[in-house]
Amino acid sequence: MNRRIATLLMLVAGGGAGAAHADSADNRFGVVVFLGDNADMPGSFHEQSVAIDSVDPPGTITYHDLKFSDAYNDRYSVGAEFDYNFNPSITAFGRIAYDSFNGEDTHVGEFTSDGVTSVPVHAQFDDTKTQEYDVGARYNFITASGFTPFVGLALGAEHLGATRAEYRKPEDTSYTTVTLGEADTVFHQRIETGVQFAPSDGFSVGVSVFANNVDADTKSNDPNLAEVGLDTTTAAVHSHWDYPVELGGVWKF
Repeated sequence: MNRRIATLLMLVAGGGAGAAHADSADNRFGVVVFLGDNADMPGSFHEQSVAIDSVDPPGTITYHDLKFSDAYNDRYSVGAEFDYNFNPSITAFGRIAYDSFNGEDTHVGEFTSDGVTSVPVHAQFDDTKTQEYDVGARYNFITASGFTPFVGLALGAEHLGATRAEYRKPEDTSYTTVTLGEADTVFHQRIETGVQFAPSDGFSVGVSVFANNVDADTKSNDPNLAEVGLDTTTAAVHSHWDYPVELGGVWKF
C-alpha cells in the first residue's frame, strides 16, 4: 500500500463526509471512484533460452525468461464503477478502469563471442497501458459495526497496449526498437475480496484486493525481432495473472 493510495483514501473520505446526506439504508444505486496499484504481476513475455547467432557483432545471444515484473516496475489504476443492490447481500456492478505500466531498463540476456567474456544485453521497455471493462456481482457479509466484508466475481474485456522495447547492441550505443506483442483486446476474469466502511449514511470507503487472469497470448510480426535474435514463433506476451489493490469512495443514492 503506497503513499499515493493512502493520500487518495484521505481525500475521498474527506470529500465524501462533506457530501454525505441522510438517506435511508435502502439505497440501491451507487457510484464508486477508485485508485489502485499493482501488488504483484507474475508471468513472462517469452521463454526463449537457446543461443542465437549474431552477425553484427559476431557471436551468440542467449535470452533469459523475461518476467513482467522485470520489464515494469509499477502500475497504477484509476476508474469508476456503477453498482446496483438487489438486496443488502447481493450487489451487481459494471466498471471501467485505466491501467498504466512504467517501463524499466532490464537485463534481458547475455552476448558471448570467441575469446570474449559474456556481455549483458539490456532493453529499455516503453510505458504501456490497458483499459478494462467488467461486469460482475458481489456477496456482502452484513455486520452491525459499519464494516461490510465482501467477495466478488467479474468477467470482462481488456484492451492491451502494444509491448515495445529498445534492445541495445552489446558494447554499442545504438539500439533497435522491437514490438514484442501487438495491441489486442482479450478476455479476462477476476475474483476479489475486501471490506467497506460507512462513516455516514450515503457514503462509504473501501479497499479491494483482486486476482486478475488475463487471457493474452499476443504475438508480433515485427521484422526487427530478427535484428536482435528473436523470432515471431517465441516472442509473445503470454497469459498471466496480476494482483491489484484498490481504494475507493462509494456514494449511494
